Amino acid sequence: MAPKSLFKKIGILGMGRMSIGLAIDLALKGLKIDMIDLKARTENQRRQYEIRLREECKKVIKLLNKEVEPFQFPAYLVKPSAGGYDLIFEGLPEEIPIKHNALAGMGESVGNETLICSMTSTFTVEKLSKDIDPPLSIIVTHFMNPPYLLPFLEVVPHPGVKQERVDRLLTFLKSVGHMPIVCKSSPGFVISRLQLCVMNEAVRLVEEGVAAPQDIDRAIQYGWGYRFPIMGILEFIDVGGLEILYHAGRSVSAELNRPDLECPELIKDRFNEGSIGTKTLKGIFNYESHEQVAEDDRARLKKQIRLKTLLDEIHRKDGAWQ
Repeated sequence: MAPKSLFKKIGILGMGRMSIGLAIDLALKGLKIDMIDLKARTENQRRQYEIRLREECKKVIKLLNKEVEPFQFPAYLVKPSAGGYDLIFEGLPEEIPIKHNALAGMGESVGNETLICSMTSTFTVEKLSKDIDPPLSIIVTHFMNPPYLLPFLEVVPHPGVKQERVDRLLTFLKSVGHMPIVCKSSPGFVISRLQLCVMNEAVRLVEEGVAAPQDIDRAIQYGWGYRFPIMGILEFIDVGGLEILYHAGRSVSAELNRPDLECPELIKDRFNEGSIGTKTLKGIFNYESHEQVAEDDRARLKKQIRLKTLLDEIHRKDGAWQ
């Protein structure tokens, strides 16, 4: 169970999919969650939203083979409950005025000690914080949907938020089963930029007739899907050999007349200095020794075998090899 003392009172603003998903995720960890719906609705609409919240909770509990009895359903509120909140997750529509008005509508429930975590995937933390009076401690926490299944999220702190408050949030997120990374305030952050590149290139492959759409999807499912749960993409560059990326980048970009596929300067610099990955104990990362590299390779292979066994079983049940 999560250490509740880190944040004694937690609220979530908004009734969208991400807000409900996060409320369920935190409630499954034993936390008391207030779902705050500040939008003007009729009494009947509010009842329907409250029913929808409980039904969604029950559906996920069943999906995850959890017990309904000990589960503390998130409270559906039309206004903040009495007393200040330590932590607020904001999951409102991607419009700055809506977000600002909602935070202002929280009144005394939000103060200097409240950490505001926006789940935006669009705005920088600087834009979210601009013109808020009085200033609030705002951090972007970009979860992946649904958060009760996907542990990853990006944390983008405002420069004005003290590091100890960021550290406290990171500790809390890890304690409830998430895997946060801290990144700079940059459009698309990390995961969206990576996805943007892959998704656009997949569509280009369809446009060019390189492969059928379903086969491109199979390349991801049965290629990357079997590899990257075990290792990161930058780790893969080093393990496979940075020189492979260097030469492939030059060749493919020239053949397709696509300068955007050329390798970044960092890869060119590493190649020119002879730092090509685990073989030379330096690439994107630095490595202690060849013995340690060999030990890491053996550990990775064991994980790969376990993963393959699991994925083969899943795909076989779906009739993948029939």
